Amino acid sequence: MSGFLAPEAVPGPRPSLVRVVQAFLWIGCVSFGGGRTAYFQDELVVRRRWLTNEEFLEAVALAQVLPGPTVGNLAAYLGQRFAGALGAVLAVACLTVPGGLMILALGWLYFRGMPATIIVPLGRGVSAASVGLAIAAVIRLREGARGLGAYLIAGLVFGLFGPLHWPIHWVLVASLPPAFGLAWRSRR
Repeated sequence: MSGFLAPEAVPGPRPSLVRVVQAFLWIGCVSFGGGRTAYFQDELVVRRRWLTNEEFLEAVALAQVLPGPTVGNLAAYLGQRFAGALGAVLAVACLTVPGGLMILALGWLYFRGMPATIIVPLGRGVSAASVGLAIAAVIRLREGARGLGAYLIAGLVFGLFGPLHWPIHWVLVASLPPAFGLAWRSRR
């Protein structure tokens, strides 16, 4: 693998519940916006080596097709994988509570007189950082798109959802059949 991609996971025992809580609490405290998947990949694949890049890609794919927010689904799935049902609950809580507390603190400051001229640039900065993180995640996760068929499906999804502004459910209706066909063909 190139230096930009993640090293292979080190086989070993599953991480303890305490280590799972520490990892997801860290991700919950430092991640934001659309780039949260990049934090998951960096923390769980690159730094801790609890997963291979391929295992992570499979987890992301599962989290994306389930109803609900992808990062919540990803936290629940990985928390369960590492530490059972309690791990799933705590992983989601550790991911969401820090951001919720930050929103409450910002709301409290706003209603105590914090000027909007401070909040608006802060939001723009966070938004710009999220775009950068999302791009980094795409670059890191591109390994999952192998072959021309995968790139055509990725292009289809991008075209329908991006420039054409199709609702996500219609994008899924259009893209899942060829994606399942490609997966079935590659398993043969």
